[in-house]
Amino acid sequence: MSTSQTLFSLGIALMVPMLFAALGELIIEKSGVLNVGIEGVMLIGAFGAAVGVNYGDGSIWIGVLIAVGAGLVCGLILALLYVRLGTDQIVTGIMFNIVAFGLTTTLSAKYVHASESADFPKWNIPLVHDLPWVGNVLFEQDVLVYASVALAFGVFYLMRRTWFGLYARAASEFPRAAESAGLNVWRLRYVAVIVGCVLTAIGGAQLFANSGGFVAGYTNGRGFIALAIVVLARWNPLVVVLASLLFGVTQALQFEADRLGFLGDIPSHILMALPYILVLVAVVFARGSRYPAAVGIPFRPTRSST
Repeated sequence: MSTSQTLFSLGIALMVPMLFAALGELIIEKSGVLNVGIEGVMLIGAFGAAVGVNYGDGSIWIGVLIAVGAGLVCGLILALLYVRLGTDQIVTGIMFNIVAFGLTTTLSAKYVHASESADFPKWNIPLVHDLPWVGNVLFEQDVLVYASVALAFGVFYLMRRTWFGLYARAASEFPRAAESAGLNVWRLRYVAVIVGCVLTAIGGAQLFANSGGFVAGYTNGRGFIALAIVVLARWNPLVVVLASLLFGVTQALQFEADRLGFLGDIPSHILMALPYILVLVAVVFARGSRYPAAVGIPFRPTRSST
């Protein structure tokens, strides 16, 4: 493949962890909860995948299964804190990230071999993968790449065309009015937080597969990038795909800089920092984006049945 093909092919692979995390965060925020603990959930998902591969005869699918279970546990814990106990969501999320970092660092030293890794199988889509230029780039990816894009369309339909999406928007904008109309706001937010954390953990599993092994704390702010992607995309799942691709290609530049003549003289640490610089730029351009009115505000139901 040419240098440009390799750059975009690698960028697509690197976008997947952030895409899964961003879609999960979108569902959570659209229910009225702000999950700043997304970084910790990704890290725990990656650790779960590493444990599954280590003790599952190298099977990445067992790793994904463990990551899903880890995401489910994270979702239950965070939903209990955010929704039922009504803790400050920003402080709670930051503390969760700290706990996740310490926990995975400690446990990985005992239960994970850093050299152990596994890749998702690649799927070369018949006929279209022979197309000039785009075939090698778009249609010779691993199965989770296709799954992530299909998921984006699924989330778009879920949030825009189903009762769940309608109720979620009501719970994130006017939760008291939604409760008066008979909606169980707590139950919906519980479901949204759990589903969102499971998707984020799968993103962590893909990050583990991309990295070729588990290294403590190697999410390196990708969870916060996913938070920025959601805002930049204005909570549109299809735009989330494009924004994630932008960040993925930006990350890929540091690996292909030597083959791209116009980037060869740029210091490597500048290229490594480029995705995070892009986050700051994205936040500036997304300043007109408006969070749903009730995001981050704990809700106390008035009905005793809740």
